[in-house]
Amino acid sequence: GDLRRGVPMALASAAAFATSGTFGKSLLDNGWSPGAAVTTRISVAAVVLLVPALIQLDGRWFLLRKNLGLILVYGALAVGGCQLFYFNAVQTLSVGVALLLEYLGLVLVVGWLWLRHGQRPRRWTVAGIVLSVAGLGLVLDVTGGMRVDLTGVLWGLGAAVGLATFFVLSAHDETGLPPLVMAAAGMAVGAIVLG
Repeated sequence: GDLRRGVPMALASAAAFATSGTFGKSLLDNGWSPGAAVTTRISVAAVVLLVPALIQLDGRWFLLRKNLGLILVYGALAVGGCQLFYFNAVQTLSVGVALLLEYLGLVLVVGWLWLRHGQRPRRWTVAGIVLSVAGLGLVLDVTGGMRVDLTGVLWGLGAAVGLATFFVLSAHDETGLPPLVMAAAGMAVGAIVLG
């Protein structure tokens, strides 16, 4: 049951994510601003998710009121901010480098869990972080002659903060809010904030 529904949804999600950078870059190359591309993308997603989210919410509006602060931060930073920062980064960096910078958000999550919750990373986690940062250093060619756009790197690091926020806030499973409702509400808030 769940596996038959879940796997196709996961594959569709992965395909959509894998193509978003390329499509986004082509929109930017055709004169769209990062804000317009992201706002359109998030607005369409909010509209597509509206009916399924309302069905799952099933009249339990108190869940939205109870989790309003979480939804606002999630929508503004994890949905809207993360994507806007990434699309700004790909204006001056390659899609691959911008993605590598955004994925440093995983390192930020490990740091957050360690500093805030005392969950010290294990040896293999630390090794993975070191390899990730070293790999990023090689891709950015920080010691070589390649010139990297500092503004693009800062936008990419902002996307990393947004991604870390996404993972940390998505882990709040005690809210009672169905995940689809959280996603739809976050998309709506992100679209409003960016608009």
